[in-house]
Amino acid sequence: MTTDHLTTDQQCGSMTTDQQCGPAPPVRASPPQSSYGGTPLMPPNSQSWGLYRGTGLPGATQQEWPQAPAWRSFDGGPELPPPPVDDPCAPAVLGTIRQPLPAAPDEVARVNVALHLRRPLLVTGEPGTGKSSLAYRISGELGLGRVLRWPITSLSTLREGLYDGPHEGHDTGGHDGGIRLGPLGAAFLPYRRPRVLLIDRLDRAEISLPEDLCTVLTAGGFSLPDATVRCRAFPVMVITTTGERDLPSDLVRRCVTLRTQRPGPDLLRAIAANRFPAEPGRPGPAPDAVDAFVERAAATEGPVLERFLDALRLAADGVLQAVAEGGNWQEAVDTLWQWTAPEEP
Repeated sequence: MTTDHLTTDQQCGSMTTDQQCGPAPPVRASPPQSSYGGTPLMPPNSQSWGLYRGTGLPGATQQEWPQAPAWRSFDGGPELPPPPVDDPCAPAVLGTIRQPLPAAPDEVARVNVALHLRRPLLVTGEPGTGKSSLAYRISGELGLGRVLRWPITSLSTLREGLYDGPHEGHDTGGHDGGIRLGPLGAAFLPYRRPRVLLIDRLDRAEISLPEDLCTVLTAGGFSLPDATVRCRAFPVMVITTTGERDLPSDLVRRCVTLRTQRPGPDLLRAIAANRFPAEPGRPGPAPDAVDAFVERAAATEGPVLERFLDALRLAADGVLQAVAEGGNWQEAVDTLWQWTAPEEP
C-alpha cells in the first residue's frame, strides 16, 4: 500500500503539527491504493564535505543533498507539496540570527554524518546546552521549514506520535474516519526534502516506546488503518536525552550520537550580539556588562544560557545602571546575576 489515496482538506501541506506549533488538522485515510561514552575525534574539515555549517545563518549552503545509501533509500509517494517555510517557534528558540555563531566542529561533523547516512541524531548533554535548539538551527540553515516537535512524557506512546483517529467502538465525530497525524507520523510523509523532527527527552518514556520506535526507523514509515505512509526522504530526526537513563541498544546503534557542551565565552558573546543588536533609541547592553556576565556564566555550575540572557535583558533595560548608582558596579553585576538564579521555593 502507498499514500496514493491519503488526502487532506488542505492539499496535504497542513496535515502536520505546522500551525502555531499546535495540533495538526485532520487527515483522511481512504481505501488503500547506555549509556554514551567518550567523544571520539571527528574530522576537523567537516565543513568541506557537509551540508550543515553550524553558523545559524539561513541558506548557509547551496550544495545538493548527498545520495542516500541504498539501505536507507525509501520510495514513498506520490511526492507532496513543500511544507510551510516559516516557523513561528524558531524566533523564540533561537532569536534572530544576524551574525554567524561560532561552529562547534564535533557538532558540525556529527550532524553531517547523520545527514549523509540518513540516521537519527541522538543528542545528550546537560540542560541548557542547546540540545533541542539544534533541530531549529539545522532546519533554519538548510531551509527545511517548520520543525515538527514531539515532547515526550512518561505516558507517551508510539501511536500518539504517529496518529490519532477513530477508535473501535467510538464515534468518529463526523470526520468520516478521518485521522490526525502526530509529529512523528507527519515527518514520514513523502516530501522531496526531509522534514526536521525533534523528539524531546526520549529518556522520559517507558522502555517500550524507544523499542517500538525502532520499527518505524527501520521501515521508513508506518501503517494506518487503511493506508501505508512511507517517506521519500528520511526525516532529519533530533532525539534528545539527558543521559540519566540508558536507552535500548537497538535504538542507539541506529543513531549518530552527539554530546553537547556548555556554551563557551565566544558563543555567549555571539548569542548576545544576535539577541541584543544596537537599535535606534534602544541600545543593547554595554560591552563591559556582556563581559561581566560572560565571566559569571563561566564560573557558574548548571544551566547558564537563560540566566545570561535574562541578566543582559535587565542590563539593557537600565536595571544594572540603577542598581550600581552610588555603589559598586561589580556588586551590582553580582546582584543581577543572583536575581536570575533559579532557587528552590
